[in-house]
Amino acid sequence: MPARSSRIPGALAMTAALLLAMSSTAYAGHDDDGIDPDNRNQAVKGFSLSSNGTSAMNHGKAELERSVITTSWGGGDIEVYDSTYGKTGWHGRTDCTNWNALWTSCDIIRIRLNQTQSKTASQWKSLGCHEFGHTADLGHRSASNDTDNNSCMRGAGVWPTRYDQHDLNAIKAGT
Repeated sequence: MPARSSRIPGALAMTAALLLAMSSTAYAGHDDDGIDPDNRNQAVKGFSLSSNGTSAMNHGKAELERSVITTSWGGGDIEVYDSTYGKTGWHGRTDCTNWNALWTSCDIIRIRLNQTQSKTASQWKSLGCHEFGHTADLGHRSASNDTDNNSCMRGAGVWPTRYDQHDLNAIKAGT
C-alpha cells in the first residue's frame, strides 16, 4: 500500500503538467481551460427539460453542427438539465462529470440551465449556444476579442445567438 500511495502524487503532478501544457494550444485565450470533448461526435440528451430548456438545447446542438463537431440524440456525451438553481449569479453552467482514464478529455459533459432569472426566447437560444460552446472547449469572449459583439461566447449582457468565425476556427483547431 505505501508504494502505491507514493505513486499517486507523482502521477497527479504529471497529469497536472500535461494539462497545463495542453491548455496553452492555439486558442488565444479562447480555450475554457477545462472541458475538452473526447471526440468530434457528441450524443446529446435532455433530462426533464422545460420548453425553454428544450429550445436552448436544440439551438446549442444546432450551433455545434455548424462546426467540425457532429451531434446525435441519445446521450452519453452531453447531458442537459434545467432547474431553478436560485439566484446564483449564473444563467448556465457546464462541467465534466466523467473524465477519461488519463484525465485529458471529458467523456460526459453536463450542462445546467438556470431557470431562476427570466430570459427572452432569444436569450435562451444564446444561453444554449454559449453552454454548448463550452462542450467544444470554447472559453468566454470579451469586448477586446469580440469587438462586433457577434459571438454567443460573450455571455449574459450581449446575448448573440451564434458562433462567429473566430469561434468556429477555435473549435476546429482544438478538436
